[in-house]
Amino acid sequence: MNKKLLIIGAAILVVLILIGGILFYLNNTTENSDEETGILDENLVKMSPEDVGLTLESQQNNQQVVMELSKVDEIESFEYELSYDAQESGETVSRGTFGSGPNPEEEGKGTITRIMDLGTCSSGKCKYDKGVAEVFLTLRVNLKNGEAGIIELNYSLN
Repeated sequence: MNKKLLIIGAAILVVLILIGGILFYLNNTTENSDEETGILDENLVKMSPEDVGLTLESQQNNQQVVMELSKVDEIESFEYELSYDAQESGETVSRGTFGSGPNPEEEGKGTITRIMDLGTCSSGKCKYDKGVAEVFLTLRVNLKNGEAGIIELNYSLN
């Protein structure tokens, strides 16, 4: 009986240590994630699309949105989130995609392009969302001078 209690106690102790470790890791990851990217929402300067040469364009029958940044000389890094509403089984559902840059192969180029599918793609096959009329882009930009900015843009696909 004593041996069973000892084993059960050890197992509970191991589980508590694992849970504590996971909570510690998640807490540190959340606190450091904004510091690592250099983007803190309270320090973001409102920017216009023209500041970074931002354009959006739909293509492939409104199944994709192409984001282009043409003024990239002062950009250290960026993160974007594209969100939209789609129709599924007669109901409106929220969808979106996100990404960042620049990638090493884009360094030194005058333009950065991202093609964003409005749907889900896997193994080269895409299932595009239906009923998408408008997208909302949030672009967070870290500049080489240490400043950080944000651009928010609605874009109609019609």
